Formats: sequence, structure tokens, C-alpha cells
Amino acid sequence: MDRNMKAKTLCPECVGITFDDVAGDAIGALDPMTCWERGDTLPDLPHFSLSAKNGCSFCAFLCHLLRERLPKQYAAVKETAGCPRVVTVKLDTPAYTMRSDLMVVTNDLVGNNDAEEEDGLHSLCLTFGSKGWPQDWRVRVRVYQHPGSTAVSESLGITLKVPSTDVLSQGSIQTLKTWLRTCDDEHPSCQNVESRWLPTRLIYIGTHDDITPRLIQVSRASLPLTTQYIALSYCWGPPSQTRPQLTTTIATLPQRLETIPEDIMPGTHRDLVLLARRLGIQYIWIDALCIIQDNHKDWETEAASMFRVYRHAYLTVVAAAGDSCHSGFLSRPGVGPLAVVPFQSQSGTVSGSYLLSWHQEYSAWDANNPSHMSGCSWATRGWTLQEDVLSSRVVYFRDTTSFFRCQTQRCLEHSTTVYRNVHRWQERFGSSALAGPSDDNSSKTTEGRDKTNLYKLWRAMVAEYSLRNLTVEEDKLPAISGLARSFNVGLDDQYFAGLWRGDFVRALFWSTRHDAVKPAKFCAPSWSWASWKGEVGWSKSHSLPLVTECKIRHIYVAPLGSDLFGRVKGGYVDLTGSLRPVSLRPTDVSVLADNDPYRVDLFQEGVVEAWARGAIDGFTSSGLRNNGTYKEPDVAKLDCLTDIQALVLAFGSAPVGVDPDTDDLIFSQPEYPLGLLVVADKNSSLMDMPTYRRVGVFQAQTTAAQGLQAEKSVFDIRLI
Repeated sequence: MDRNMKAKTLCPECVGITFDDVAGDAIGALDPMTCWERGDTLPDLPHFSLSAKNGCSFCAFLCHLLRERLPKQYAAVKETAGCPRVVTVKLDTPAYTMRSDLMVVTNDLVGNNDAEEEDGLHSLCLTFGSKGWPQDWRVRVRVYQHPGSTAVSESLGITLKVPSTDVLSQGSIQTLKTWLRTCDDEHPSCQNVESRWLPTRLIYIGTHDDITPRLIQVSRASLPLTTQYIALSYCWGPPSQTRPQLTTTIATLPQRLETIPEDIMPGTHRDLVLLARRLGIQYIWIDALCIIQDNHKDWETEAASMFRVYRHAYLTVVAAAGDSCHSGFLSRPGVGPLAVVPFQSQSGTVSGSYLLSWHQEYSAWDANNPSHMSGCSWATRGWTLQEDVLSSRVVYFRDTTSFFRCQTQRCLEHSTTVYRNVHRWQERFGSSALAGPSDDNSSKTTEGRDKTNLYKLWRAMVAEYSLRNLTVEEDKLPAISGLARSFNVGLDDQYFAGLWRGDFVRALFWSTRHDAVKPAKFCAPSWSWASWKGEVGWSKSHSLPLVTECKIRHIYVAPLGSDLFGRVKGGYVDLTGSLRPVSLRPTDVSVLADNDPYRVDLFQEGVVEAWARGAIDGFTSSGLRNNGTYKEPDVAKLDCLTDIQALVLAFGSAPVGVDPDTDDLIFSQPEYPLGLLVVADKNSSLMDMPTYRRVGVFQAQTTAAQGLQAEKSVFDIRLI
């Protein structure tokens, strides 16, 4: 047992924090609060310091919080006239809490299923107060099992263990091996039933530290298709970090096939070698080394196969602990000082201790969705979204712990709980997504319903993806092409620069959100969300039934290379739709949503026929930016938008009330015009058809169905 975890006796003033879950702190108890309060003076904390010196671990813990973790705005408050400031600390939460109360709200693609979350002692909330502070400082400290007090952990429902600081320790490696072995032996849905596949190149590392890694051409090595390899997903880092990164180029390929010395590998690559050997896996895949970086044809071919690389990997390792290829992921700082708190049940049958730590535990992690790793650099990168979702099995290494998820369950390295509420991505992408009985014995109806769900999921994926960054702007479509290929297994549809033929009209109604800008280089036609750098999304109303009032006659996208899911150099949509002159009226930006800065009046023969809320692409009405700063919106750039017209594509629903039982919005039947705001393309050389570019989107707030269908307002146009 670690010397810091040995049972200690708290000082007389701290002993009041011990409690019994039956005597006042249990859920439903009449008085669910442990009354406990301490005080000392800042900045020296003489009472806490002396008590800590005499062996009270909780006083030492309080000293650590006030000296090392106190927020700057609190620490900056100085003494008044030489008088030390009094600080008080009290227990300000029921000691026995529901786990659901601790769940962090995240912007996930699907809702959390907390049915398997159990109640128990997961954290304590301490409140610190002092005169001069802007407000009280609330600190939630995490509760861990004490290694020598199993009965206490079981009695109080403590499921977390102190994370190991040695990722390669026998215990840590055994935990990971157990996860993999359980998945191999007991999870038939996790087994890849498709034809086995291997990447073009792999790195051979062997299973012993005295073997020098080298790159191999799989076709020449005659490896069996059952060969297991580990794929790496990581953050390359800023250009200053990526330039010195070890890569494979046309010039260095012969050398890489001979040897890749570990001492010249960046830290993250080297850590993967060490981990894979401990797991007994002899081959690894790292994009920087397995793709020839300065060979455009090779890069395009391998990028198109990326979804297979992660889909067929025995395991994907996510290096989420650092922010560059040099950070590594095997070094852990630990959770910091621990407080040992004695526990004695009122009945006297259970006694021992539990541990407290300042460490901000990932209690709400959800491996079903990308947002579960929010807060780390890896989760901000565009390429890593599809690497994560497409992998059958993943282990995520953060700074103090690791997570594991497969298609059946998810686990936390230092928790005894196994969660089975896993979103099975492979089932959603595979042909089985369209199988199953139908309520009305119509397989076509079932297929249509499942395809609708897949289209909706794709739009949610795009919204998540748009929040992420790319080092190379032109990778906007390639970095999500693997996901697109996987979706197409279930959709069996045509793909056009980020949009699907079967969902095309609805998908056109995206709008830009905070901080969206035009990329410096062409990425996609104006009608595609990929034509913007920054956040895009669809309003809730666009997921409701629509009645299409336009005719899509032809969609064409010109790929830049051979990959139909990759980069494009142009494209257009030929359609027949209702085109209306409009006027834009600036609206008070302080009272509107970020994407609705204008009132759009639609005219019919000089008369306002309907009015709509309009969102101009790349314009944010609110000055609040994604990084928390405030910048006045640039209204002047909208003055150059002249001769805007409204292209009516469909009729949608609008909120008409609120359900008194659920507080959910109630929507009308589709009767409100919606479509795109467009301007004529003056540079177009096409003379046989009017050509327009998209500049925004609108949704009418009044009905005008009859007038907008008048023949005189319907035109054949081309969107580019």
C-alpha cells in the first residue's frame, strides 16, 4: 500500500467530516447534510498547516486546495490594512449523492443512457468563503476507494480507484488485456465479419525492445489477412511541432523500409511502440510513417482507404493526453495529494477509510460520442472524428487515466463499473442497419425510416465535425470521407461534396454559426456546408417533415482526383424552383439568435407576400465568439450584398405552441416557405441558364403557399 494511503486519524476538528450513510446522509433522509465547518486565516493558514504537520491528511488537503488550486480572482484579493483574511470551509452537499446529479451535460450526437449508473458516494462538495471574494468558491472533490477498505467501498457505493501513474505497469497492462480478451471471447457483435483487410504499409516492431522497427510493404511481406495491428489516432500539433516530425517521404522511403530507430521517433510514436509490445502486438500503423507524405497519388489513395485502416485495426489507440506528436501519452502526473478519511458505520459492522482528491474525474465520459473527450487537443482536430467513430475498439489515454470502448461495452481503467449502453456505430453503418421487420410488413417503409435516421445522424456528424480544426483547409472533405463511405454502406446513395442525393433539399438548409469564414482556397461549391471554415448546423425545424417544392434535375461535382468522396474542384446543381425578389431589413441584433440577423420580405408583383428570418452565411449577429471573447459584428460587409433573391425550395413547419406536459415545442403542418438566399453570379460564362451563388438561408414566419407556386415565379437555374 502506498504510504500516502495508509489509514490516518483526522484532527479533532476534521473528524466531523466522517459520516454514516444511514444516519442522515443517505438519499431520502430527513436531514441529508453533514454539519461540518472549519476556519483559518489567509495567506499562511497557520491552523491547517500545523494540523497537517501533525498528521491530519484532510488539513493537508485543504492547504493544497487553498495554496495550489485557488482561482486567480480569489488569490488576487489582498489583505486589508495588514489584517489576515478569514477563510471558512464547510461541507455543502449531501455526502451520499446520486450519480445522475453529477453527470455533465454535453453536446452529444445521441442522448446519454444513464440506466446503468448507480447511486453512491462519488464526490463531496466543499464551499470556501472569505470577505473580499467575489463569491464563494465551490469545489467538488472526488471520492476514491481505499485499497484496504473494500467493505467501506461496497457499503458507500464507491466505484472509482486511484488511477495508476504507470501506464506500463503489470496491473495497467493486465487491465487492458482483460478488456481485449473479454471482447474477443464474449462479444460476437464486436467481431469484424467483413472480409479481412490490411493496409498498404505497416510498421513491424516485434515484441521485444531489442528489435528495431521498420516499415514493411504488406503485399511483399505476404502477411496473412488475420494479422493484428494497432492504429494510432493523435494530434500532430502546430506547424512548429509537425515540421520536425518523423515522416515517410519519397526520398526517405528506402530508409524507412530498412529501419526506423526509436530514438528519432517523436514521443507519441515511441509510446505506441512500447505499449504495443507490452500487449504482444507486432505491427502498428501511424499515418505519418505509413503514408508517403509528399506523394500526392499515394496520399490520395491512402486517405481514401483511411476508413478501412481504423475499421480493421485490432485496436485503435487514441493519444489524447498531449497536444502534439511529441507529447507522448504514457507519462502521468497522478491525481495529486490524497486525503484519507476514516469511516465507521453506526452499526459498527463496517469500518475503514476512503480517499479524497482534487482530480477532476471524468465521471460523465461517454464513449458513444465524440464530445466525451472534450477539453483535449485531440478532440479539436478534424481527422480524429472519423478515426474515433470508425474504430471497432478504442482505448483513450488521457493525462491521468484511460478509457476503453468497443461495440458492446465501455470501461474506465480505474473504475469497477462496466457500462453496456454503447451506441453501436458499426451496426448503424452496416447493411444490417436497414434490416428488420416492419410494423406494416413493408420492408420499403422500414428502409425509408432507417435511412431517414441515417441522414439525420449524418447532419449531426457534420455539425460536430464543423467545430473541429484542420491544418490544411483543403482537407475539409477528405477528413470526413471515411465516415461518408461508411454511411454509404447503409444509405447506398449518391454523395455530392458533403450532401446526399436522398436528403439533398433538406441538407441545403444548413447555416453558419459562430466565427465561420471562407477558406483561402476553394473547398466546395457555395451550396455545400464544406465551403465554409467554422461551425455549421441545422435548426430543429429542419428535422421535421418538409414538402419539397423544387425539382432537382441534375447534380454534378468535379473531383480533384480519383476519390469521389475527397477533394473537389467545382460543382453545380441544376434545379427548377420558385425565385422571388426580396428586401432585407436589419433587425435589432441584440434580440435575435446568432444566425437570424435579418427580416426577409418576399415579394410577389410588388407586394410583400411573406416575411422570413434570414441567416446570411458567415455573419454572426451576436458579438460573442466561440473563444469567449466579444467582438462587434461586422455589419458593413453585408452592404455589398445586392440584388438578393429568395429561392423557395420547400415548405416546412414552425413552432405553434408548447406541450404543457413535456414542455416540448409543438410544430405546425408544413406550410411555411423556406429556401436559400442567392445572388446572381456575374462571372459565370454560362449564357444558357441563369447562374447563382448561395449567400444565406431563410425560413418564413408567415404562410404563402398558394402565391409561391405561381407559374410566373418558377425558373430553371444553376447553383454553383
